[in-house]
Amino acid sequence: MKRFISTLCFVLLILCIGGCAKKASPLAPVAGEESMKGYELYSWEQDGQWYFSVLIGTNREKTLDEIQASDVTLKGIDGLKAVLESIPSGQYVTWTAGESLALPPEEVIQQVRDICKARGLELSLADGAK
Repeated sequence: MKRFISTLCFVLLILCIGGCAKKASPLAPVAGEESMKGYELYSWEQDGQWYFSVLIGTNREKTLDEIQASDVTLKGIDGLKAVLESIPSGQYVTWTAGESLALPPEEVIQQVRDICKARGLELSLADGAK
């Protein structure tokens, strides 16, 4: 009986520790994973630095909290490049700006276009952006 209780306590401890681990956002891309609805790219400037997020495409509009969640936020073009390079070629990436979001200067947009082209990703800028 003592052994059973000890084993049960151990299993419960492992489950509790696992439950406290940080979970990846269900909207964040998984390296090498294709998306039926493509990917959504967002950008914004904060304190003179550009931030990005790439989320799995869905039929619904994302909230600003989802877009700017710490587990999906990418700082600078290098962070964005790493995520774009993990997406399989042939996927669609739609870059959207809107309330509290903005497109970076043309030189940064061109860098992103070049990364997407090199990876075989189909980039489009939504909302009639540049």
